[in-house]
Amino acid sequence: MIAGSVAKRYAKALVEAAAAGGELLEVGEELQVPASFLKDNPEIQAFFGNPSIRLSEKRALLGQVLERSGVSPLTADFLQLVLEKGRLSQLEIICRLYRDLVDERLGRVRATVTTASPLSEDAQESLTKRLSDIMKKEVYLVLRQDPSLLGGVVTQLGDSIVFDGSLKRQLERLKEQLIKG
Repeated sequence: MIAGSVAKRYAKALVEAAAAGGELLEVGEELQVPASFLKDNPEIQAFFGNPSIRLSEKRALLGQVLERSGVSPLTADFLQLVLEKGRLSQLEIICRLYRDLVDERLGRVRATVTTASPLSEDAQESLTKRLSDIMKKEVYLVLRQDPSLLGGVVTQLGDSIVFDGSLKRQLERLKEQLIKG
């Protein structure tokens, strides 16, 4: 948990700096690129995590990556700081905490909506409106597909509230009821 509290301090500091510069959403989007890159490339993770490689070499590689990606100076400076402090392995956690803090600051909630097939634009708008009415906050959707659901919708609001209206879950409930007799 100590790692999580350290990551939260980094995320809070970045939120404050980004808010002061009016870059809250941009910085959040920019952070996702290197976080995903590191997550998807274990060999790059190993490079940055290897204590036998000099910090100057790590800085140079990160600098090249950041220059090519065109991130803002704030994001670039933050990532260099995270590297220098040996916390690059926690970047994914920092990104998640950053997103959560920004959502809280902006009074909005992320709803992860999983369906068996794509939702139409009308269905997305309707769902967003209904969820906003329930939560009394702005809701933005993150859409995912999972064909194993067979039909219906699973909606997760934030990190805790889950509405499971999938056909798969309904069949599981029916099976449980039949077993209980």
